[in-house]
Amino acid sequence: IEVNARMGGGQIHETNLRCWGVDLVEETLFAALGIPSRPPVPPQPFCAVAYCYVNAPLSGKAGSLEKLEAVTKRPGVVWAKPLVRPGVTVVGPERGLPTWLCDLLVTGQSAKKALAFLQELEKENLVPVEQ
Repeated sequence: IEVNARMGGGQIHETNLRCWGVDLVEETLFAALGIPSRPPVPPQPFCAVAYCYVNAPLSGKAGSLEKLEAVTKRPGVVWAKPLVRPGVTVVGPERGLPTWLCDLLVTGQSAKKALAFLQELEKENLVPVEQ
């Protein structure tokens, strides 16, 4: 649970909308305007979501984004956003804080299935790094 004086960033909005049907932007605007905020919340989530930023496994140059672009067509993939351009120098853990290569967000029938799907995608080396 993240508690802030602001709405969480990144995938927080999309996660709440997909899982619970609650639009945090809309609810924030209602609160700012003094309109009571009482969104209907289902007893069970609509789906499970898993997301991550994929780190560069080693230092080098980011390769083609073709595999990343192709994965967006798969069922269960909400998005696969590149965070680097081909040819840019990236840092792996052997040289410091790894560069984020891409942002992945997927859905599944359960949290375990969504996480397993996300981990499978990570293993596919969607943004190859060339030394």
